[in-house]
Amino acid sequence: MKKIVLLALASLIFASCEVEFSPNADWTEIPVVYCLLDQDEDTTYVRVQRCFLGEGNQYTYAAVADSNNYPQGALTVAIEEWNANVDATTGQWSRSGNSPIRTFVCDYTETTDKENGIFDSSRQPLYVCATAGQLDTSHVYRLVVVKNSTGDTIATSETMLICGDLQLVRPNNVTKFQFAGTSGNKSCEFHWSAMKRARQYQPLVRFFYRDFIINRQSVPIDTTIINHYIDIPCNVVKSNMRDPFYTTYLDQNYFLSTIKNSIIDTVCNKNIIDTVEIFILSCTEPLAAFVYAGNPAGSLNQDPFTYTNIEGGLGVFAARRRHMSFRIETPGSTLSNYKKTLKELGVGF
Repeated sequence: MKKIVLLALASLIFASCEVEFSPNADWTEIPVVYCLLDQDEDTTYVRVQRCFLGEGNQYTYAAVADSNNYPQGALTVAIEEWNANVDATTGQWSRSGNSPIRTFVCDYTETTDKENGIFDSSRQPLYVCATAGQLDTSHVYRLVVVKNSTGDTIATSETMLICGDLQLVRPNNVTKFQFAGTSGNKSCEFHWSAMKRARQYQPLVRFFYRDFIINRQSVPIDTTIINHYIDIPCNVVKSNMRDPFYTTYLDQNYFLSTIKNSIIDTVCNKNIIDTVEIFILSCTEPLAAFVYAGNPAGSLNQDPFTYTNIEGGLGVFAARRRHMSFRIETPGSTLSNYKKTLKELGVGF
């Protein structure tokens, strides 16, 4: 979430240099809001800050906390749950009813773990609420930000959640996690079923290994086992919202080089665990558009544009899923191509 915030703010500042404006114009408050709903998460976080404009060097303003942040008590941030009307043919949805079913009111807190940069990092206000097991895929969620001093609603947005059960067809525990193809051009195929409202997918392989540290000075010989894992992301796959299944491939050379570059300590004897965990990450259209806006890969126009679905402000309110995972076995034989190529890395396998 922190990376999304920094990316959006950077694009906002530099894009604003292309817009003609008068520095002496009437001041307008523009809130910047970020929130991603995930029904598998225990807690929902909302980041609210504000745009700023002043004469002089904008980098100087960026380093001042009060230029970016609302003070504690200035805002009320809430997430409303509403009934939904969903068109069975088009899948289009809308909020229905005269009032929300219930409201999650967010509490103010602060974090200090932001990376250093041009923006102030002394404190980062967050609004949080517990949502474990409470978000419903059949309902609409409306984010509301109210300025307490005036009672005005300064920012709103709506989203529905990703829903449905995802099936990982390949790889599976019959075919195993392994690479196939011609020599020097091997890959692993990922094939999975679609979920409603998921506009973008990205498989991620979590590779597990363990260190065997042998202390031959002790009697008897002491062995310590330390478990590790390495996350290896695959290509992003865009959904057309119609196909029932999607496919992508993980290149073996990329897989191996990522592992080798991630293992720094080559002194310990190492062994691999015979499984990997495969996550299928997904998000709805607003988050997919927001990410693309910041990095329009393949576009001839390299200037990023600012995407927002926040009424009254800037930012993004969307849904994602990050915790759908499948534990898949790897070939057990030491003669398998999978284990032979890992051994050839020369890092202890």
